[in-house]
Amino acid sequence: MLASEIKLALGALALETAAVAVLFQHSTNSWLLLGYFTLHAGASAMMTPGAWLLLPAQYRQPRSLVLGLLFSLCFFIPVLGLLGFFIGVLFAHWWPYLRRDQPYGAVAVPQYEMAKKSTEENRLRIGQVRSQLASAEAPLELRMKALMAIEHVSPRHASSVLRDALSDQADDLRLLAYGMLESKEKKIAARIQQALEDLSVATERAALYAANKQLAELYWELVYQGLAQGDMRQYALEQVRKYSAEALRHHVRDSGLWVISGRMRMLTGDYGGALGSFSTAMVMGLPQSRAEPYLAELAFLQKKYPEVRERMQRIRGESRSQQMALLTDFWGRA
Repeated sequence: MLASEIKLALGALALETAAVAVLFQHSTNSWLLLGYFTLHAGASAMMTPGAWLLLPAQYRQPRSLVLGLLFSLCFFIPVLGLLGFFIGVLFAHWWPYLRRDQPYGAVAVPQYEMAKKSTEENRLRIGQVRSQLASAEAPLELRMKALMAIEHVSPRHASSVLRDALSDQADDLRLLAYGMLESKEKKIAARIQQALEDLSVATERAALYAANKQLAELYWELVYQGLAQGDMRQYALEQVRKYSAEALRHHVRDSGLWVISGRMRMLTGDYGGALGSFSTAMVMGLPQSRAEPYLAELAFLQKKYPEVRERMQRIRGESRSQQMALLTDFWGRA
């Protein structure tokens, strides 16, 4: 590429020299002036591509307009314009070699290896996994290992990461994410099928309660993990409503099922029913400290912000997770 630029530049200088020589001829013939402009235009045209290649890539577009501008500079600034571009081409090529200090150097990409530590130490933060997957510069092998490492992340967050990975440009990464999501769905679907079979043969009150409760929990797990989307999500929520009601009919004091019922009602927009379910759960034995986060979320959905602040301040000192501690700290100062 550089050799062709130099050849064009030398050719342009030769034509420009010839054009200047025409001007120094002692003659008043108008054809000499026409010859000068012809040679000068040819020199400008030869220098224009080299000057265009000299520009940074972001300044080369739109190509036709930029080439027209460079030709105009060469044509309307005789001698100095061409000479300046010629010196610029040589300077751009030789300048890096004239610098003695090299502040940057190329290093090999390190190989990623999973640390051989305990399960707790091996767990990656969800933010770290997301940043590695979003990095276009990270090697594919590293991104795939990061995706597989989310088995140590909570199922709800893991499913959201896997769904984001379904739109990745790398085919292998998309296939891996799809396979992991499908595996999760199949495991829960198999358990649902077994629970349906158990329900079909159950005759005693305890067996009916256990089967209905398991079905409510499994369908809720599909929703909670984000495995059910669209119409399937609505279907799963309806199944949660159906089986939790059946299970509570056999054992009304199950506070866990009342909580699931309340969270299901929040997702369907039945805020009054959700409040009733959480209140019943506390009557049936759910500690108020465990119900406060759900009640605060319910108040937030209803835009009752003073109530949200009041409830979050109650659990401010009892936050067990970092995320909840940050939330309570925010609402405590709000």
